[in-house]
Amino acid sequence: MAEPELIYKITVLDLLDKSPVPLSNSQITEFFTGGNYTGYFTVQKVLHNLSDTNMIESKSDHNTTIYAITDAGRETYRLFREKITPAIDADIKRYLKENGTEIKEENSVTANYDKASDGGYLVRMQYIRSDKTVMDFSVNVPQMEQAEAMCTNWKEKYMDVYAIIMDNLIL
Repeated sequence: MAEPELIYKITVLDLLDKSPVPLSNSQITEFFTGGNYTGYFTVQKVLHNLSDTNMIESKSDHNTTIYAITDAGRETYRLFREKITPAIDADIKRYLKENGTEIKEENSVTANYDKASDGGYLVRMQYIRSDKTVMDFSVNVPQMEQAEAMCTNWKEKYMDVYAIIMDNLIL
């Protein structure tokens, strides 16, 4: 049973190596489950194992974990890439091509919060487009529920916030 798990690991490394941006847990999981390669729990186990062995690195915000391949992961991928069949390679390329715009957009808007040293919560919200920071700001709020609401709503309303700021500062 080690062979399928090895192929899943190399497939994750291949997916991350070919992607122009880091991929979220849901995007990686969607590739595997949508392509009927394996189930959710197997993907989570593979991601955990790759992370534990420093083949991939993760960054979490409020409700999303993003993965990127490390140098060690690239080296491992180079050693084992012949395990990726032409069909899997074609599926990876098709997935990234069909979902590229959505992947970039989903990963360009982030929000997270931490407990502030002076009380309350510091919410950091970012919008990055084409590797350029469009907006990056923090707001201190008194309650965790407010911080959570801001993080959740940011992903839906970042363009509205941008327009309001631009209108108020330029006009």
